[in-house]
Amino acid sequence: MTETQDTRPPGFGSKGLPAYVVLDTSGSMAKYEPLLNATLLKIYDTLYTSPLLSEFIHLSVISFNTQPHVVTEMTDIEEMESLPTVTCEGLTNVGPMLRLLRTRITEDVEKLSAKGVKVLRPVVFLLTDGAPTDAPTGIWHQDLDALRDPAWKPRPHVITYGFGAASESMLRSMATVAAYLAEDEAQSTGEALSEAMSSLLNSLVASARVQQLQVPEEVKGYRSVPLDFVD
Repeated sequence: MTETQDTRPPGFGSKGLPAYVVLDTSGSMAKYEPLLNATLLKIYDTLYTSPLLSEFIHLSVISFNTQPHVVTEMTDIEEMESLPTVTCEGLTNVGPMLRLLRTRITEDVEKLSAKGVKVLRPVVFLLTDGAPTDAPTGIWHQDLDALRDPAWKPRPHVITYGFGAASESMLRSMATVAAYLAEDEAQSTGEALSEAMSSLLNSLVASARVQQLQVPEEVKGYRSVPLDFVD
C-alpha cells in the first residue's frame, strides 16, 4: 500500500487571527516618527522569531493621515524582504481609512480562507493622537457604520488607544471591545505611544497562546473609556 502524499498547504485547518495595526501618521505625530518605526520593527521581529505567534497572527499595518496607506500587506513574515517605514504628515482623515480597512479585511479573509485557515473575527488596534479632520464634520460615521455592519460577517473587533489631543468620543464610538485614553495630559506622547504599542504586542502574544483574541485588561498610564452600545 502506498501512502498518499499530503498536498495541503502549510497551516491548512489551523486557526488564524487577522490583526490590523492602524496608525495615525498625521503631522502632529512627526516628532515620534522614529519611535513608530522602531516599534513596528520590534513587532515584526517578535513575529519572525516566534513560529507559534506568526502561524496564528496574520498581521497587516495601515497608516492614515490625509489619505490611508497599506504599510505592510497580510503576507507571511518570512516572505518580507524589508519592512517599509511610515512618514508622518498631513491631516487626520478617518473616513478613507475605514473604507480601506473594510476592503482589506474582505480581501484578506478570503485569501486566508482559500488557504484552509479557520479565520477568526479580525481585530483592529487603532492608535491616534488627534481628532478627525474629515469634512463635513462627522461624515466618517457612515464609513464606521459600514465597518460595523452586523450583516457583514467579518466585521472586526476594534481596540482603540488615544493620547495627546485624541478625541475621547471618537475612541469610544469606534471601539467594540475596549478603548483606552492616556490618563495624564502631561505625560509625553512618546511614552504613551510606547505603552500602547507594548499593550497591543502583549495582546497578540497572549492571543496566540490560547488561540483566541485576548483583550488587554488594563494599559499602564491609560484609563478605560466607556463604550457606546446600541441595544
